[in-house]
Amino acid sequence: MSIKLGIVFNFLQLPDVLKYPFVINKRTNGLLVRKGLFVFTKSIEGFLIGIVEKIVLLNEYFSDALTIKAYNNENNPNILKGLFPSEDFEYAVAIVRNLGIIEFTDSDESEIKTIKRMMYPASPGKEVYLVEDDILKDFVGLDEKYGLNLGKVKVSNLDACINMDRLLNKHFAILSISGGGKSYLTSVIIEELLSRKEDSGTPAIILIDVHGEYQYLNSVPSFKKKIKLIDTSYFQISVPHLNAVAYKKYQEQISNVQIRELSKYIKKLRKSDETKRNFTLSSIIELIEKEPEGGKSTNQALIGWLSDLERLNLFGPQENPNIKNIVNQGEISIFNLQKEISIRKKQIIVDYICNQLFYLRRNNEIPPFLLIVEEAHQFCPEAAHSKALSKYIIETIAREGRKFMACLCLISQRPKKLSTTALSQTNSKLILNIKNPYDLKHLMDSSETITKDYADMISSLSVGEMLVMGNAVNYPIFVDIRERRFKSKSENICLSQECINWKKLKLV
Repeated sequence: MSIKLGIVFNFLQLPDVLKYPFVINKRTNGLLVRKGLFVFTKSIEGFLIGIVEKIVLLNEYFSDALTIKAYNNENNPNILKGLFPSEDFEYAVAIVRNLGIIEFTDSDESEIKTIKRMMYPASPGKEVYLVEDDILKDFVGLDEKYGLNLGKVKVSNLDACINMDRLLNKHFAILSISGGGKSYLTSVIIEELLSRKEDSGTPAIILIDVHGEYQYLNSVPSFKKKIKLIDTSYFQISVPHLNAVAYKKYQEQISNVQIRELSKYIKKLRKSDETKRNFTLSSIIELIEKEPEGGKSTNQALIGWLSDLERLNLFGPQENPNIKNIVNQGEISIFNLQKEISIRKKQIIVDYICNQLFYLRRNNEIPPFLLIVEEAHQFCPEAAHSKALSKYIIETIAREGRKFMACLCLISQRPKKLSTTALSQTNSKLILNIKNPYDLKHLMDSSETITKDYADMISSLSVGEMLVMGNAVNYPIFVDIRERRFKSKSENICLSQECINWKKLKLV
């Protein structure tokens, strides 16, 4: 039996098609009705489901300044309070934003048949009820059996089990200010994916870990066989597999004439029996220096550009690691960029990984995958930045990846600095606290579902709360993120303790 919460009435030119107010029933526990609660009422179209958007507490006795003055008069407060018990004038009004009309199947009134848009307002005088969990689960589109359990739907006892296919297939973004819980939420999602049964169909996971925050996963006994940690200090791009044009991407100053000359030298090395499959940038530079043919200025400039690339220590005779060999279904490969300082070097690494993954997936040489990019605004910025070498491939995966089951997750603390093209292709968004008005405006510009009202709610979220919206759910929901099952030792260290540890280290 549904719990009665109140009665629809006329208030501030409401109800209309979008919203309706109801007076909260005092006999019902007043604390039951809270912001974010899902409720329903019977309209002429059917059962109208909505969400409590605002609660207003009114008391007409205190609406007049003279009354309040008399009430606070020290000479006769008890007489007035006895004649006019102010508590009896108090009532609460909930403002509900309409979400949709539901129709039940003929055989079962708890099983939703269809959901359609409302075309007529709620009727004043109608009773308002609490939506039961079974109906709410189907209405929102949660997957209790196979979904990823990210926490609890706010103001309910319902597990926020998000359907994996709906979340991953069309890409998603995790957005928040620094310290808002992005990495924590990402760890929860990874836990859910790695804990799935083998026959449930879990993609391979590739994580770009900029700050080494996910290294703790390797110490979890149940995940030990599913984790591959790759230190990018030993990362190598195979020089024999690169054509001349590829070098222009990494070194934009190389001219077309120099590319043409470079192509000749690469062909010579590939034909040579000694260096056919095993040459480096040094080999190319040595050949150019020995080669009498070609313009001297062209060759000198080419040697300079190639030497600049060689100093990055990223190019070698073989690919390391072999991307094809480390991408396995139901496992996670973590590329740790913690030791890398150069943004250019990090860009080249991410660009190469993304290109290889997309190429291999299109040719069906690796399983479907989820690529998680931390600090995505560094690798796919909105501004046309010369160092944004990886921007093009990330935008390509965002636009075309779903056709090949190449899924993408972008994590950022600065949505405004993140490419609008990439962000707009993330059909689902998991948004934690964001306060910067420019970031909020950028979100509104890149997604039609984020209105001014939602932007205001996002800015008031606490740590551990998030808004889930987009393709992952039928309607936006607020979620209290669950606790991680496995914790990193570093998360319990505070600033003062770190200072003490550093001092002890110095004294040894």
